[in-house]
Amino acid sequence: MKEPAPDGKMLLALPRDRAADEQVAVRITVGTLAKGARIVVKTAEGEVVGAVAPFGVLPGRKAGSFMVPVPLAAMKDGKVTLQLEVEEPAQVGKPRAPTKTEVEAANLELMPVSGTPE
Repeated sequence: MKEPAPDGKMLLALPRDRAADEQVAVRITVGTLAKGARIVVKTAEGEVVGAVAPFGVLPGRKAGSFMVPVPLAAMKDGKVTLQLEVEEPAQVGKPRAPTKTEVEAANLELMPVSGTPE
């Protein structure tokens, strides 16, 4: 597992080559966040790919682990650069990089993909 750099950027590598029936996702281990805060996940180009918005976590408690799908187009040679930003209600329009206590780690994982139900 890797923790974000001070600017919130992370270069992550796949654990192995992706099979045709697998999708890539980033598992983000979230520590303690301010009430109402969320973590926005962007590609190196600035495209938002998802967000983590823990709900119902008691103050001072760790939020847990969350999966965010990563577009295959963002992958290059089995690696992807992601930008993590924290948005807080009290600081609208002023996202910042997460601290080590807010985002403890992140790593890429492969998930099996099944067909759509009929």
